[in-house]
Amino acid sequence: MLRKTQLYIEGLSAWRAADKLTKGGVGVLSMQKTQKNAVLIEVESKDFKKAFAILRGSCYNVKKVRFRGLSFLRTKCVRRAGLLAGVCFFVLFTLGMQTRVLRIDVTGSGACYGREVREILSRGGITVLGAYPSDTAKMTAEILSLPRVSFCTIGKSGGIVTVEVQVSDDNAVLDSRPLLAPASGRVEELTVVRGTALCAVGDEIAEGAVVVASSEPVGEGTRSVIVIARVKISYGFSREYACAEERQALAQAELDLGELRGIHTEKTEGGWRVEGTTFKSASVNLG
Repeated sequence: MLRKTQLYIEGLSAWRAADKLTKGGVGVLSMQKTQKNAVLIEVESKDFKKAFAILRGSCYNVKKVRFRGLSFLRTKCVRRAGLLAGVCFFVLFTLGMQTRVLRIDVTGSGACYGREVREILSRGGITVLGAYPSDTAKMTAEILSLPRVSFCTIGKSGGIVTVEVQVSDDNAVLDSRPLLAPASGRVEELTVVRGTALCAVGDEIAEGAVVVASSEPVGEGTRSVIVIARVKISYGFSREYACAEERQALAQAELDLGELRGIHTEKTEGGWRVEGTTFKSASVNLG
């Protein structure tokens, strides 16, 4: 597209301005008579200064200049640069916000778990002004493990994340006791939804010791809460089985103790001794 400029020319015999420009080496693209003594002449923008110089020394009055084509667009853009920048920023900001989380709503009969649900979402990467993850299956499973929760869906519309949580029995009474260590050993796993953890993964703990207390700090004091937590303890064992074959002794050990690691077997006079590491778990209000 040619870059064009329109010149509004007034004066006696204004129409002769086109001839004057042509003789001066300026190509006239079009001419339109607007009044008895006025014309609108269109030239290429590259010839604008030359045309102006030719007409300036004559009796014509060039009162108005208006750009056309790319020149018009460029001029408008320059004049409205601030406005265009604001519009572009608004569009980009709006599009960007569509991919961000602006609000989190917890609905349903399980809305009482609002704080716990938001903590689970935060650990899973769903936070206000954060990006929405592609997979929420793990978070959904963790919410479903809360006491009495029978249904959970996580969805996003615009910038709003809605978590619907339904409980199976609103009148069920939760266990109010703290979580105690089921065995003496090493803490392998610890999940705390509510309550205060008194140890951490890797700590050694004695059987019966409090793992998660039924209280939480509030300001300079504490308040009682219903514990929602789970712990898994690893500990060593050594058992002798009156079995003729090693595999029978191992099978019986797994039947008695469950998950086994670091197994060592030894033949004895009465059968086989099995040694290694096993695990014991305990929970309060958490499946």
